[in-house]
Amino acid sequence: MISSLTCLLVAVSISMGDTNTSVLKDPSNNSVVESDTLFVKFENDTIAMQESIPVSQIIYAEHKESPSVFYNIILPIVMLFLGVLIDRLAQMFVDRHRIKQNGEKWKRELLSYIPIVSKQINEIESFIIEYCDKPEQYDIPPLTIFQMLKGSIFESLSKEDLYSYLERKTDNVDVQERYNKILSFITTLDMAHAQLNDSFYRFRESAGEHIDEFNNAQFCYSKILYDISDYVPSAMDKAAYNELSRLYTVAFGNHPDVNPLKLEESFITPSLKIFDSCDKQTFKDLTDELGKMRFCINGMKLEKTYIKSNLETIIQEYKMCQDFLSVVKDYFPS
Repeated sequence: MISSLTCLLVAVSISMGDTNTSVLKDPSNNSVVESDTLFVKFENDTIAMQESIPVSQIIYAEHKESPSVFYNIILPIVMLFLGVLIDRLAQMFVDRHRIKQNGEKWKRELLSYIPIVSKQINEIESFIIEYCDKPEQYDIPPLTIFQMLKGSIFESLSKEDLYSYLERKTDNVDVQERYNKILSFITTLDMAHAQLNDSFYRFRESAGEHIDEFNNAQFCYSKILYDISDYVPSAMDKAAYNELSRLYTVAFGNHPDVNPLKLEESFITPSLKIFDSCDKQTFKDLTDELGKMRFCINGMKLEKTYIKSNLETIIQEYKMCQDFLSVVKDYFPS
């Protein structure tokens, strides 16, 4: 029996005779060999000799294996399917692990908003009590706005993994409904935060404009009041001028930090009444500046009303978020 693909066999005679050494070619690789070389092909590891082997003849035996259906066809196909199956199973394991991790992240992030939303509601309510509900409160207190409530953290979390996690964690429950409620919560949270930032910014900006305009009108009023002191024609107008000067001194003279919201009754209204009994032309410029101050004061009061209305709407939105957060833990059973 021969086990190698190609083996070299040499038959040696007891008597050393002469051999023919004419040249021929090896049919397998076209190399030149001696004429005393015999080429034999064999299958199934058995050489079938059809003729006797001459003495000292060199034999090249080429092993020709018969084709195998199992090794050449069936085995490669089986290995291919096994490779695909193993790859799918590995991917399923990776996906399952990723979905679990991301689902737990969603749960942690959602639950972390419970105390922050409550704090934001308390901050807004305190601002309303301390500023909006006090008609004569002039200084604007600080309002803490928690930037975490913007909800940008959810942009980095996979919504597809969230849906898959809810499917695996909930039985006999409308997963789509819970998924939509979570997305609605994020939208409401982000909208409330944006409205709070925008409303408070516009309020501070408008209030600042009214204050600047009031200060400018007050400066012009004091300048005009000083300039006309020597040009009041009649005794009646002179008495009116003296009363206007007194009212102005009481309102502004001894108070470096004037609260305009307290001047309506103590300065604006009494001064306007004095003008009714005076020469309109003499005090026209003072009347104009006084009217500007009253307009600014009314503007400040309106801004209080607007910001309170906006803040109350935002509180309702945050309370909707709070209601959702009170039950969101049930969306992620352990």
